[in-house]
Amino acid sequence: PVGKSCIIFVDDLNMPAKEVYGAQPPIELLRQFMDHGGWYDLKEKTFRSMIDVEFVCAMGPPGGGRTFITPRFTRWFNTISVTEFDNEAMTGIFDSI
Repeated sequence: PVGKSCIIFVDDLNMPAKEVYGAQPPIELLRQFMDHGGWYDLKEKTFRSMIDVEFVCAMGPPGGGRTFITPRFTRWFNTISVTEFDNEAMTGIFDSI
């Protein structure tokens, strides 16, 4: 609808496994949207342009099944990193609630 926007939240962004050549196909589809503003419709052989769409993503540090995300994809995001709290800080936070 006119005047509205869509926000898509992608959790565990760095979970897709890498293929033989090192690419992560689900992330490549998201990157195609970021680079070109839409996706190609293979049935109709047309480009589907999408407007007023924003992505918000979350991911954990690499390791334990999580992989690195390429700079080619992360260039589209503002990256915010939060360090893990120690037990004393967590106790103080939850005791004050």
